[in-house]
Amino acid sequence: VPLALSARAVGVYAAPRARTIRTRAATDGDASDRQPIADVIDPQLTAVDSKQFFLGSVTFYVVMTLGSQVVCGFADVHPDVIDSASAINLDQAVYWMIPLLASLTFAVTQSEKFEFLRVVRETFEQSVLPAVAPLGVLGIAALSLGAGVGEEALFRGFLMPWVDARLGDVGASADVAAGVSLASTSLVFGALHAITPQYAIWATWASVIFSLESIRDGLGSAMFTHAFYDFLAFLYIIVAWMPPSADE
Repeated sequence: VPLALSARAVGVYAAPRARTIRTRAATDGDASDRQPIADVIDPQLTAVDSKQFFLGSVTFYVVMTLGSQVVCGFADVHPDVIDSASAINLDQAVYWMIPLLASLTFAVTQSEKFEFLRVVRETFEQSVLPAVAPLGVLGIAALSLGAGVGEEALFRGFLMPWVDARLGDVGASADVAAGVSLASTSLVFGALHAITPQYAIWATWASVIFSLESIRDGLGSAMFTHAFYDFLAFLYIIVAWMPPSADE
């Protein structure tokens, strides 16, 4: 599910409380007795104004992008974010998107069959989607672009080459430095997207894909894939998961 990092940053959802409720329900009775998250989460914890969410997210990603570029200069990371982002291969970017879209399709279509997917779905139904859906296609496109550019600028544009260079400085071989930098930054990426433990694993895997794409086809390609995937994912999730309004 896209934009989890910015949603956490601007305080959109109460995922920890949701997981606590689910765990307690699992220990107090069988699955048929569990109370849906929607019935027990305090609405005041999940109600978010769409404009607030949009402005907070856009600001968050702009700061992330500019900050990554500035830090590259201070940390002597070359090429920096701007130079790296000029490398883009749109033909290959489409292929990198296939496993992401396949996993998204599985998550959406199987969310009623698997408990860990249902928890993610209910969290987004109550917290993120009501704030994002009113933004419309253009607003969602802007958020997706911010996520794709901002997160890739930080993780693939700065952190991964910085870790790689520091490991090289202490004598690590090129292969070891590249592997450790890819793995470590992907683990951090997954941890920061930890809506649930299972989703953190998926986000780590997605980060590995973005990292490999950045290495093989350029940072600009990874930014494009990340942004376009988020855009398609949000549209699909809104259509499939958006709860009906009170009027309906």
